[in-house]
Amino acid sequence: MIDRLKKLSLALLAIVLITSGCLRNSSNANNESVTQTSTIDTTSELSGKVQPDITAADELIQTRLKGKWQRTDGNYYLQIFSVLSDSTLKAGYYNPNTINVEKGEWTIQEGRFYLRVILRDVNYPGSTYSLGYDPENDLLAGKYYQAVEGVYYDVIFSRVR
Repeated sequence: MIDRLKKLSLALLAIVLITSGCLRNSSNANNESVTQTSTIDTTSELSGKVQPDITAADELIQTRLKGKWQRTDGNYYLQIFSVLSDSTLKAGYYNPNTINVEKGEWTIQEGRFYLRVILRDVNYPGSTYSLGYDPENDLLAGKYYQAVEGVYYDVIFSRVR
């Protein structure tokens, strides 16, 4: 099971990395003198995109994404309360204590659902989760940007049943 999760996380990571280029602010891509930790604009990564049609993803959103998700490497939880038609989502984050969620966004690209949750709290000054949903395995996988350290981590969330 662990080998399967590792293979799955690598495959999902590849998908997220390939598609993350579509989500990045194009003005950052042209600035060669910027350090690696500042090349991704974590406050506007999904902004400016055409709003997806929520009806196309209604079943997925309403029945599959809402709920509590636990990171596979620790006691970190992401709770998705609602996914709204304006490309925003209401979410909570816990480590296990409550961490303020500044903003939640979602998009559908090439038939896949992606979400981004920005944290804004003590020790979380803009830390960001950028995740893709894998419906076959019911997992959220992608990157966590830890803003204090300026480091990206590969992460996987599994549904809490």
